[in-house]
Amino acid sequence: MRNTLSRRLALAARLLSLVMAALLWNCGAAEAQRASVAPMSLIIVDIQQAQRESLPGRALAAQRDKYQQNFQAEFNSTRQALQRSDQDLAKQKGTMPQEAYDQKVKALELQVVAFQNRTQMAVRALEKSTDSAMAELMNAILTITGEIAAEMGANLVLPKQQVVLHEPRMDVTAQVIERLNKKLPAVNFPIPQVDASAPSEAPPSPKSGKK
Repeated sequence: MRNTLSRRLALAARLLSLVMAALLWNCGAAEAQRASVAPMSLIIVDIQQAQRESLPGRALAAQRDKYQQNFQAEFNSTRQALQRSDQDLAKQKGTMPQEAYDQKVKALELQVVAFQNRTQMAVRALEKSTDSAMAELMNAILTITGEIAAEMGANLVLPKQQVVLHEPRMDVTAQVIERLNKKLPAVNFPIPQVDASAPSEAPPSPKSGKK
């Protein structure tokens, strides 16, 4: 009986040793796995705010608005002149040969088409210049954001518009704007190039065919 009890105790001791060894191995493996995975760290940046409030962003908007206002003033003047020409031509109907009148109508229609084409080209030219300046601004914002992320050890950057809740310390928008103002006080806004062949001056009012 003693031999049986001794064998059982010895077997229990061996089993306990095996269990402890297994537990120690599992703990070590879990610790190694945790060490192999880098901790997740993220920062948040409001790109729209950086575009809107930074010095280069404001300069870009000012340049765009200036060209837009200039184009608008030019087009308003031309449109008003075309409207006056149309009104004057309507008054001349019946006062000249039909053929001469039709020629004047056709000439005015060509002026209207040219005006519409120039308007479309000006819009595209302004959009092209804006896109070019915006690309330069965005490149600077992303570069600076990457620098800040590296300094803070962040491995994930999220736009603020996609985040519902966050720690205020995660938001680095102010730092981005501060560095952006120093690194890029202004952006290059190319002059919008409108086709020079398109007429920009107001068309002359058609003269009466009466002698």
